[in-house]
Amino acid sequence: MAGILLTSTAPVMAFGLGNLAAAIPGVGGGTSGAAVSAGDIDAFIQTAQEADQMIGTSSRHIFKAVASKQDIAEQEARLATANAIADPAEKAAAINKIRDDEATALQKSLASQEVQDKLKTMNQAQLASFGNAAFTFMLGVLKDKQLAEGSTALVSGVTSNPTLLPRLGALKDVVTSVGAQAVSTAKIGEGLLKLAKSGKIAALPASASEKPKKVDDI
Repeated sequence: MAGILLTSTAPVMAFGLGNLAAAIPGVGGGTSGAAVSAGDIDAFIQTAQEADQMIGTSSRHIFKAVASKQDIAEQEARLATANAIADPAEKAAAINKIRDDEATALQKSLASQEVQDKLKTMNQAQLASFGNAAFTFMLGVLKDKQLAEGSTALVSGVTSNPTLLPRLGALKDVVTSVGAQAVSTAKIGEGLLKLAKSGKIAALPASASEKPKKVDDI
């Protein structure tokens, strides 16, 4: 998953969104090695990539919608510098740091009066676009939560299946990135949940199985 730092495993429930997705089942093939197939691994990784794309695109939209022109320019400059880094691990670490800083800034700004005022001045199309970004962002968060909850059983199944062991390293990398992203995105997710509960934006997804909404470029 591009842009996610693969360094530490995060607690599944650390981001405090259990109430939003309590009914979502886990993913994976159980604890028996025979119950896990290569297709299960492929599906897990594909879903993780889809969630990463949803979160990355939506987070960028939300940031540009509420941040100042100066903050946006500074963030774009940091991204350009990070993307120019040749070493893949160093590049991933730099992009992950930018995402984490962006999440922290958004967490504060989404609760500020300034953002409340900005939402009031948005026209119908702008508000709908912001709502689509919020919906798709939270859908990515739900998918990450679903993946995280099923990852232990999936890794256990792969570990006990000799034919799948060559893929264990790559799978663990994705599992770790999902957990790390879940913690980071919670900073934004909590702010969006409050906006939705107050009626300032449209309802957010209640299930990871819902379809993403189109997020326009800004």
